[in-house]
Amino acid sequence: MNKPLIYVTDNEADYLHLVQYVFVEFLPEYAVLLFSSGETLLNSLQTNPERPSLLLLDLHMPEMSGQQTLQQLKARQDWKPIPVVMITSETAEGEIQACYQAGANSCLAKPMNIDAMKKLFKQVCAYWVDTRSGIVP
Repeated sequence: MNKPLIYVTDNEADYLHLVQYVFVEFLPEYAVLLFSSGETLLNSLQTNPERPSLLLLDLHMPEMSGQQTLQQLKARQDWKPIPVVMITSETAEGEIQACYQAGANSCLAKPMNIDAMKKLFKQVCAYWVDTRSGIVP
C-alpha cells in the first residue's frame, strides 16, 4: 500500500529542511515532497501522475505568492479536490479571508519549532488525509 503523499511548499530552505525532518522522523506513514516555489509545485502537478493527498502551502513567497498559487490550483477541475492548507506567519484577517475565498480548506499559523510542527502536521494529516481515506489514526 502506498503512503499518502503530502506536498509542502515554502520558499525558506531551512524551514523545508525542518519539515522534511519532522515527516521522516515522526510521521513516516506519509510520503512528503518539498517545493521551494508555487511554480515548481504547479509544474510537478502537471507532470506527476500521482496526486497528493494534501497540500501545505506557505502564504508569503516571492514571485508567485501562496494565494496566487492557490488560485491556479483551484482553477483546474482535476486539482480542485486536493485539500489545501495555507500555512502562514501572518495573521492579518484580510489575507486569511482572501485565502478562504480563493478556496483554501484551512489557514493555520506556521509552526516555528520541531515540537509545534510535529503536533500540527500530525493533526492536519489526521484530519485531511486519514479521515478522507478511511484510515483511523
